[in-house]
Amino acid sequence: MKAFNIFLAFTVSLSTTIATPLTYTQLRARSNINDPQTENNTAIVNLNVKTGYPKHLASGILYGVPDNRTQIPSHFFSDIDLQYIRAGGAQLDEPARGWIWGLDEYYGRFNSTYSNYKLARQHGAAFVLLPHDIWGTDHVNSSTVWPGDNGDWSNYYDFLDQLLSDIRRNDMIDGLVFDIWNEPDGFFFWQRSQSQWIDLYVRTSIYIRSTSAYHKIKLSGPSLAQAPTYSNSWYTNWLASIVGNHSIPDQFTMHLEDGTDSNFNPGVAIPIFQSLLAEYDIAPQEINVNEYATFDNQVASCTGWWIAGLERYNAWGIRGNWLSGYSLHDYAANILGKPAANENENAAEYSSNGYFPNGEWHIYHYYSKNMTGLRLKTISSSDSHLDVYGTVGDKVRLLAGVRLQVGTWYLNITHLTSIGLAESGNVNIRKIEFPDNGHFGEVFGPIDLGYERYTYTDNTLTIAIEQDDYSTGWAFEISK
Repeated sequence: MKAFNIFLAFTVSLSTTIATPLTYTQLRARSNINDPQTENNTAIVNLNVKTGYPKHLASGILYGVPDNRTQIPSHFFSDIDLQYIRAGGAQLDEPARGWIWGLDEYYGRFNSTYSNYKLARQHGAAFVLLPHDIWGTDHVNSSTVWPGDNGDWSNYYDFLDQLLSDIRRNDMIDGLVFDIWNEPDGFFFWQRSQSQWIDLYVRTSIYIRSTSAYHKIKLSGPSLAQAPTYSNSWYTNWLASIVGNHSIPDQFTMHLEDGTDSNFNPGVAIPIFQSLLAEYDIAPQEINVNEYATFDNQVASCTGWWIAGLERYNAWGIRGNWLSGYSLHDYAANILGKPAANENENAAEYSSNGYFPNGEWHIYHYYSKNMTGLRLKTISSSDSHLDVYGTVGDKVRLLAGVRLQVGTWYLNITHLTSIGLAESGNVNIRKIEFPDNGHFGEVFGPIDLGYERYTYTDNTLTIAIEQDDYSTGWAFEISK
């Protein structure tokens, strides 16, 4: 494990703290991986094509927020330009086990949800409400009656009435997304048939939209655990039903959380989903990958990779959360640590403070505060291991990540004349390293590796990325 506290820090533009450069000896100690450049290991940045203003689409978190809204210092959220929180009181025990255990236990979960909603709105973020958690799917047993069992929907409609009434009474409609049911294709959150879930989805959509007071609430779905494929009946049957029953959501959702399986990649899954929508004559809609990245993907190297893929397809993204119990409601979905941090904390550990950023937090900080101007068109490497997000403002900034691989990858930066450089020549590039010290390990800031002079020709510049571990992320800055 690297020691990060030996670096003295200074401040660069827009408040990102970057440590002093490594010495020549330290740089020489790095492994020298020298794979030759091919189309397979090369990502591309086109400086001539802009794709709109940055919205920091990937800055969303699943749970990660204590019910005490002042426990985590607010700057940890504002400094990453938080865009979404998704929650619903999951994994809380008695007296907060959810609707199926009675009204008092319903309010235990609703109150937690309300607190999380308030924190989201405090930071201008939207909030995705998870009714399946407020209902209590994590506390079911063999005698639990699920919505629609034996054709009886009365208790479920009572639940919806209670929940919608409380949403309205507590002024929770602005910025609210109602995610009708989470991961029905996974046993943990839905233990009934596909057709019963589709019935629930359509009924819920029609019920909420039948009341004008709730028209500002966005509805979302399907939020399936499996990535979309053309043959997956959970997608195709659902799509046919929502079209036939006029229940198309305001926001289409998917989960990309299965390690490095090729389908769980924004560059694969989102185009497939878009093709499915077109097949069912559904106009292009807002997409939210409202759970992304498995626990092993939550390292600095992968963070840049996920950001790049989501930004390329203009998809919102909400980080997955792999912690349990109280820990689920802490650490901003695993981008913070504290002295008592662990994956399943007790009540005393949960209420403790002393928060500090881990390596991933610094990636989101740089992404939100430094990458200004306009977004650039990028293409991932053909092997899908390297991806890059780029902006051009006062300078060109590139955030690059290699996903759980070691070796050498390359960035080709094209159309340099579009930022005022000559077609051939030399340019100084600043290289910034984003170290990672584990999920709960403190990182004091990115490391400034200084400037390196590059020679380029034919309006194209190539940067080699020597990735000698599974965790380090990178940024590059080119002055105009």
